Amino acid sequence: MSKELPDAPKAIGNYVTYKKVGDYIYTSGHVPFTEKKKFQGKIPSEVSIEDGYEAASLCAELTISTLLANGEIENLQPVNVIGFVNADNDFQDHAKILNGFTDKLAEYFDEKSTRSAVGVASLPLNVSVEVQCIFVHE
Repeated sequence: MSKELPDAPKAIGNYVTYKKVGDYIYTSGHVPFTEKKKFQGKIPSEVSIEDGYEAASLCAELTISTLLANGEIENLQPVNVIGFVNADNDFQDHAKILNGFTDKLAEYFDEKSTRSAVGVASLPLNVSVEVQCIFVHE
């Protein structure tokens, strides 16, 4: 495993960040915010592709922190990743941004997940990236 993870984020609304249903775990959208780092703005005009990749990687670290705050991850595998990129209208490299998330997951899990990388006109708090996931307990 890699470096020390940030603290798991708390819900800032009427929802939970972690939900277990049977053998599946659903995580709410995680955004690239910690006390030390915040990635806000559109990619690539306000946030570079490289920083967007780092923002997505931070989302993965926060997701893993959420999983660990609710149990062990040894018997979990990612099933599905849906990533939203706050992108300029003509931006087409959403997958490069989301690689930051799935590359970080690969440091913790043996299996790959399915993934969608979606460009959007805006995200809450003007974050650059938001990612939600489904995991399965095997």
